[in-house]
This record gives sequence, C-alpha cells and structure tokens, in this order.
Amino acid sequence: MSLDLNSLNPQQRLAVETTQGPLLLLAGAGSGKTRVITFRIAYLVQHLGIPPKWVLALTFTNKAAGEMNERVRELLGSQSKGLLVTTFHSLCVRLLREFIPILGFERNFVIFDTTAQLQVMKSVMEEAGLDATTANVKATFYEMMQHKGKGVAPGDLMVQRTNPGAVLLGQLMREYNLLLKSCNALDFEDILYFTLDLIKKHPQELAEVQDRWHYLMVDEYQDTNRVQYQILRFLSHKRRRLCVVGDDDQSIYGWRGADMRNILDFEKDFPDAAVIKLEQNYRSTNVILKAANSLIKHNSQRMAKNLWTERGGGQALQWVEAPDVPEELEYVVDKLRQYKINHNKKWNDFAFLYRSNFQSRAIEEVLREEAIPYQLVGGTKFFDRKEIQDCLAYLRFLHNPQDEISLFRILNYPKRGIGQTTISALGQARTGTKQGLFGIMEHASAYTQLPPRALDGVERFAAMMRRYLDRLQEEEFWKIAKDLFAEVGLKEEIEKDEKEETSRERKVNNYLEFVNSLFLFGERRENPSLGDFLDYVALFTDQDGLDEKADRVSLMTVHAAKGLEFEYVALTGLIEGQFPNQNAILGGQVDEERRLFYVALTRAQRMLLLSMSKTRRYYGETQNNTLSRFVEEIDQELFEISPLGQGTEQQKKQAAVSAREAFFARLKKPG
Repeated sequence: MSLDLNSLNPQQRLAVETTQGPLLLLAGAGSGKTRVITFRIAYLVQHLGIPPKWVLALTFTNKAAGEMNERVRELLGSQSKGLLVTTFHSLCVRLLREFIPILGFERNFVIFDTTAQLQVMKSVMEEAGLDATTANVKATFYEMMQHKGKGVAPGDLMVQRTNPGAVLLGQLMREYNLLLKSCNALDFEDILYFTLDLIKKHPQELAEVQDRWHYLMVDEYQDTNRVQYQILRFLSHKRRRLCVVGDDDQSIYGWRGADMRNILDFEKDFPDAAVIKLEQNYRSTNVILKAANSLIKHNSQRMAKNLWTERGGGQALQWVEAPDVPEELEYVVDKLRQYKINHNKKWNDFAFLYRSNFQSRAIEEVLREEAIPYQLVGGTKFFDRKEIQDCLAYLRFLHNPQDEISLFRILNYPKRGIGQTTISALGQARTGTKQGLFGIMEHASAYTQLPPRALDGVERFAAMMRRYLDRLQEEEFWKIAKDLFAEVGLKEEIEKDEKEETSRERKVNNYLEFVNSLFLFGERRENPSLGDFLDYVALFTDQDGLDEKADRVSLMTVHAAKGLEFEYVALTGLIEGQFPNQNAILGGQVDEERRLFYVALTRAQRMLLLSMSKTRRYYGETQNNTLSRFVEEIDQELFEISPLGQGTEQQKKQAAVSAREAFFARLKKPG
C-alpha cells in the first residue's frame, strides 16, 4: 500500500518528514497523533529504506500498542515484519529476560501482581514486628512503590538518619526486595527499576542494545517518569533520533510518578530539537474544544496551544443541577435516553465519567433500575478475583518453582491436609540447607519427622506438581493447566465454598472463562510459552478489560478514560472537594486536577453533559455542595441549562431561560 502523505494536514506531514535529530511533537487531544506516528514509521521504511528492525515505537497501554501495530501493518503489509511497537513495560521485560542474570535473577522470573506484592509486604512487616493490618500494609506498600517509581533505592532512604520514617521504610524495602529475589520474582515497578539498574551498573554489557534501534518514537511522553526518561536517554544516546509525542495539558499521572518536566524541559535536554504543534482536532465539535481551551488556559505552567476544528459549531454544553445525587443521575440518564432515541444511537456511544471510583455505585443503581446495559471499567480486574488468583498461583509456581509466595497459596488449596503445623515443620527443615521449600517437600521423609498422614499429603502434592513440571517441557501449557486444575478440583472447590447461588455461578463462570483464555492465548500466538501468558496477565491494564463492541454504556474514572473517546460523555458529580479532589486542593495539585478535567472534556465527540447535585449524603448527614471551580472557568456562553420539572413546551422554554440566567448570575458572583 502506497503512503498518501497528501492526506495529512501540513503540520502532520512536517512531523512525518522530520526524521533526523530530536523532535518534540506537541499533539493536542484528538489531533491524529497515532496516525502521524504510524505514517512516520511507514515513511521511514517505505521512503527512506530504513530496515524495520531499526524502528522502535513505545506507548503506555496494550490497547494503544495494538492499535498502532494494526495501523502500521495496514500501511506496510509484509514490510512491517521486524519493527517493534510495544509498551514501555513490555520492552523492559524483554530486556530483563535477556540480561537479568547479571543481577542475580534467573530468566524465568515471575512478575507479582498487587495481591502477591501485598502478601510479601505483610510478611516483611510481621517479621519486623510491625503492625501488619491491611491498612498499614497497603499504606507502607504504596509509599514504597512511589519511591521505586522515582528510582530511589533502599540505601537512599536508609542514609537519612534525621528521618527515622525514611530509614525504616528503606529497611522494609530492602527486606521486601530480598524476599522477592528469593522467589525469583519482580514487582511491577521493578520492571523499569531493574532495567535502569542494569543500564547504570552494567553499561558495557548493555552497550549493544543502543545499536538495535536507530529510530525511537515515544507516545504519551508527558506520562513518563524519571526512570523511563533515563532509559530513553540511554537508548537514544548514540544516534539521538528520538521523537517524543505528547501533550503537557494531558499530564494527569503525577500521583504515580509521571514527571511533566520530561516534556516541558525537552528543549533544554535537546537544544537542537525541532518542535511541531498539532492543534487541529478531528474528534470533537467546536463547542467542546472552546470549552476545553477556556478551561486549560487557567494553568500557567504549560506550552501554549489552542485546539481547533474545521467542523461546525456543535451543540451547546448541557448542564444539569439537581437537589440530590439520585435525582441528578436520573435526569442525566433521561437525557442520554432522549439522545439515543433521537439520533438512533447504540448504548456503547455513551460514557459516564467521574473523578473517583466510589461514584460508580450510584450510577450503577440508576442504570440497573432503568434496565440499561453497562460495563464498569477499572473496578475489580478480572485477574484480581480470588478464583482467578488461585489459578494463577498454580501457573506461576509451574513457571518458577522458586516462587514460594505462590507455593504457600496453593499448598493447601483445595484442602489436602497440609496445615500450618506441617508448613512450619517444612520451613524449619530447610534451615541450614540450600534447598528451596519445594525441594524439601519432594524428599520430606528425609528432612522431617512429620506424622505419616501429613508426610503423605506433602509428598503426594510434590509428586503431582513434579509431574506437571516435567510435562511442561514437552506439551502446550494451556493443556497442562486444564489437566492440573481438573486434578486438584478447583471448579469443585469453588462450587463447595460458595453457598450463595448467584455468586457461585459467577465465580464458576469466571473460572471457565479463565481456562478458555488460556486456550485463546495459545491459539492466537506463535509458539507461546507459559511465561508469555504470565507476562500478559502482569501487564494487563484497565482499558484491556473494555469491550468496545459490546452495546453497553461505559462507566469509568477520567484516569481510565485517557486515550478513549465517545460520542456522548456525561461528566457527573462536579462539586468542590470531589472534582477537584479535596486532597489535591489541600496538596496544591489543582493544576493537575484541571488537566484531568480537560482530559474529561476532550473525550466527547458530539455531546457533553456536565452535572452536579446541590446536596449529598456524607457519613449519614446531608451536606450542601459547592459548584466545581472548573465549571466556572468554562466560557458561559457555551452552556445550555436544563431545568428540572414538568410543564408545557412554552413553560419549559421559559424555565430554561430563567435557569440559564440564574446559573450565569451565580457564576459571575465574586468568590
């Protein structure tokens, strides 16, 4: 397929044809950045004759990487073979599989999910004699993850002698890391952390990596943290053909380590960098773009840009103000239903966006009452459910028998008579030996004085797992997994444990869906391994759980909606303390909250509805609400005010005029 550069606008074409040296592409929301990136890749290969294997494109989500890969294949066909379009974490896993033995790990390491990580954290805190309640474990864990995301090592914390809290956290991080290493396991932050560790401590061994990719492209650059920044500097150091694409106005992940300095200081880091702005929007109406522009200009620390479109003006912003939350949501749902009927739309054209997950409950209640199908994105992930975690623990152990966190989980599930006394005896038996726990179990009679019944249970379990470990060397992993799950009776255990019929049916269906996902994974990839599947699970994101083909309204936080778009967006609960979030207000993070609001506005293609309730129930008491400052910052003339109530069409029109005048009058009041 020939590349039609004339189909691009002038700025897009300039970005595609600028291939030498560093390039900062400031791409506003809906400006066609994915199209530019894919055309740029095709231009390098087709027009400049660059070998595909020299091209690397990085993004943040599997969804974005999949879409980019698909578009590149459409443009290049068989010529795309060899180029790499992937996520940051997937790239780093690839490098770690190759080089991590330098750091003392084995290549078959597993990546622990949050459930397993918290269990490790709990064990470390218990060993240190600290309060290991769920709340304390989570608080300590997330604080530690923030430091890891910034590349902070345990030693960096432990030297802060005037800060006892930092010293203790450093000690806990050190023990946490050691326990992970003993299991040949990494956590999610380690994927980036250890890649940078290799680069810093073993640059000679990794020098040849700089010759693999001559052209680097990075999407969503505003979301990179300092660790990713340093990895990119290393990869691009030799040839400096680094193209970063991003929008500082959409930098919304500071709370998890993203550093907006990376994009704001790009020209300082690369003084010879070309800077190209993409401001023409292909997604939203002019009204929606005017709203977004009028909002974001209130942030001072930004690279100026102004979104515009060749499309017509579009419909006015809808505003709903109701006495309480239930009435607010009922009225919003009524507006959605009217739009659906009048424009012959499907439910998957609609989305509810909100600041915090807790807001979804009230929305779900209204949708259920109205019999409107919906899907919740970003709730409990499929792979985080207990019945799935049990399956994954078996698979993680099969892949990596050193993973004793998973081994402890499956040892007596389903129950097989291996209680805590037996487990303690096994732990004592390996003291002073170099044997792992599983090795002790395989020869328990030689190491322990366990009673016959306990000894039989341990050795039978070990023999069973050894059979499957041996089979894994010769057979497809998904067939082995199905046989293992059947032999241990996972489905039967779910049916026995769950007394409530609806819950039991849901959990059994989840289990069956998981088994099916193993087969589908195997069928859709060439020579996949169990390790490949476990990496896929570990790197699974909220957006991967979104079924875009299902005819259901989408419910999600604004953070989860990043990169998505819907014809009709309802942004609800717009009150001070909720959006912007109270913690952000107190912590001086209102600018990031405003960027988040900007992201919410620019998800809408045709229609945008904003709403609030005058009161809400808070800890059992009725609380009066204050309008979100962000609504006040939007150009007032863009709104259509929707009053509540019944009456003739003439009465409704008059009520609408009165509501609009009252609303604008309130906005104009000082303070």
